[in-house]
Amino acid sequence: MKRSVPRLQGPAKALARGEFIGLHATVDDSPDAGLVGLSGTVVDETLHTLTLRPGGPGTRRVQVAKAACVFAFSTPGSDREPVRVEGRAIQFRSQDRTKKVR
Repeated sequence: MKRSVPRLQGPAKALARGEFIGLHATVDDSPDAGLVGLSGTVVDETLHTLTLRPGGPGTRRVQVAKAACVFAFSTPGSDREPVRVEGRAIQFRSQDRTKKVR
């Protein structure tokens, strides 16, 4: 059975085709209320998770499931609005996401 992947448009599509590691991410929506509002720098990405470091170097890392969450990504040094991306739309391995994001 083929899974349905939401389509991204505009800045979300351009962001999803790039690299997430090093970007600042905030969990905007999640079924787990404890994750909503969690923010930090993306330090790792797998097929199903993003790993965030909430504080500076040396702080604990938090793995967040992509499928259940909506993320808001902001680029360092930019004063633009954060770009919201539904986790199901980026649920690919990082090397495949650049080709598969629709």
